[in-house]
Amino acid sequence: MSKLHLPLFVLASSVSASGCNGSDDLVINEFMASNDTTVEDEGGGTPDWIELHNPGSADQKLSGWFISDDEDELDKHALGKGLSVPAGGYLLLFADGNTEEGTDHVSFRLSKDGEDIFLSVREEGELTTIDSASFNEQETDVSMARIPNATGDWEASNQPTPEASND
Repeated sequence: MSKLHLPLFVLASSVSASGCNGSDDLVINEFMASNDTTVEDEGGGTPDWIELHNPGSADQKLSGWFISDDEDELDKHALGKGLSVPAGGYLLLFADGNTEEGTDHVSFRLSKDGEDIFLSVREEGELTTIDSASFNEQETDVSMARIPNATGDWEASNQPTPEASND
């Protein structure tokens, strides 16, 4: 995989949650905040995207899970509605602000100029951030990916791997 190293990226530390029935295995694995030609959604658009990865050995249902671009509103977009991430698998979410297109479309867009992404779960009434990333200005069709897959540092890649391993 060719990698383009962008010094503008800063990682926000991941937060692991104890007692979440394996939920701490689910990670934000790759994202693209300026998609022009890399991935098309079912309508032929090219929205920004966020890839979740479940390196665990059991499927992870997303009922009670949330994704957000606002630390003050961690429950901005509720996942669920039949969504799950298979064991060892991936789920691609389209960040286009158009939830009418399907359950894999989230209610916000990513900013090419930089922002944050938060993955949280609600258990026993408490909302816990499981993973997060902060990023600065991004280049079009360049993703940010954890290398090695699921556990590594964030690296810019001009060969994105949506719904596949970043290794």
